[in-house]
Formats: sequence, structure tokens, C-alpha cells
Amino acid sequence: MELPSKAFKSSSDGTLLVCRVQPGASRSGVAGGYGEEAVKIALSSPPVDGKANQELCRMLAEQCGVPKSAVELISGRTGRSKVVKITGISPEALRSLLSEEEAK
Repeated sequence: MELPSKAFKSSSDGTLLVCRVQPGASRSGVAGGYGEEAVKIALSSPPVDGKANQELCRMLAEQCGVPKSAVELISGRTGRSKVVKITGISPEALRSLLSEEEAK
């Protein structure tokens, strides 16, 4: 399944990823597209004390092969819809990496 290209926006030094998270899932991973403008990501962490946000950043850093410091939550700290900035990776490369992860 193709991830929506509108979810990956180019920024000056990386990519902005628009995502919709599902905290409290049985396992963490990319769950597919969410409409035409976001990527759905399941997180095993509960939405308590920022644990789901930390899990999201850790998981994206691991999947992209970048340090955790290169992943920053831009908006959506308390909601399910979030924008994450990943420094040092192009939108095309990020989409490819997350598409591979979704296929697993």
C-alpha cells in the first residue's frame, strides 16, 4: 500500500511528516495511510505524560537511521494529529523507508 505523498513535506533541512497516531496499540509501527494527507502510526505506549510522543520520535529515528535528536515534534503534543520534523532526510527517502516498514 502506498503512503500518501501529501503527508511528506519538504523543509529547509529535512522533511515534515504529517501523521495520525494510535496510542495504546498492541505493537508500534506504520499502519498505512490516513486519508490523503497523513500517515497512520500505531504506538504501543499509552498517551500519558508524553510517553506516546517519545515513542513516536524514537521509532521514527530508528526506522530512518538518524539520531533521536534529528526527530522533533513540531505540533500536536496533546492530540492524535501530529507534525514531526526529521532532519537530514528527503521526503522521497522518508516515504520509501516508511513504506518498507509498513510492508513488514
